[in-house]
Amino acid sequence: MRVEIRRARPDDAGFLAWVTLCASRSQLKRGIWDLIIGADEDACLDYLSRLVVAEPRSIFHYENALVAEAEGQPAAALSGFEMHADVWRILAEAMSAVQRDLGWSGADFEASRQRSAPLWACFPEEVGADWVIESVATRPEHRGRSLATALLDEVVRDGIRRGRRLAQITTYIGNDFARSVYEKAGFQHSGEKRCPELEPILGLQGFVRLLRRL
Repeated sequence: MRVEIRRARPDDAGFLAWVTLCASRSQLKRGIWDLIIGADEDACLDYLSRLVVAEPRSIFHYENALVAEAEGQPAAALSGFEMHADVWRILAEAMSAVQRDLGWSGADFEASRQRSAPLWACFPEEVGADWVIESVATRPEHRGRSLATALLDEVVRDGIRRGRRLAQITTYIGNDFARSVYEKAGFQHSGEKRCPELEPILGLQGFVRLLRRL
């Protein structure tokens, strides 16, 4: 199988939307983006396709993503970005821009805020990681071919080239397969945070954080 790893492009928006949604669900039936968007599959993918190209350029922008192509077709992807003080403000602005473009009403904004309120207190505390890896997913028909491992190797090299010192990746408690892949790529368990508020909503027990020195 011929595999090529490349930077993502604007025409990858649909694929990256699927990757983002799939990664957010992990082993769950519904994930974080289902909670935030509160819509069916097609509407979630439409929202995320817009976020991938939205301004300002957030952590989910295509420029942060790497794509693994198998026989010329996008098969897997992940994102790597530099952590800085404005990351979450920029993401909030990009999401607001998408929501305005979709014609969300004030009631839609409020409903999303209420649905996702338990989420924002649930993420693990920051520990000084300056290179963050997110949204790792592989198409079902290409799983078991080490594409995620190849992407992780490349995104780690990218962080090193940028002078980063500490990489972080987060997954859900119970996603043992993803955790094993990350540990094989040199990441080590660095704590977890349980989320009793989200378990009855999503079945999400909490988050596991893994770190790797670069």
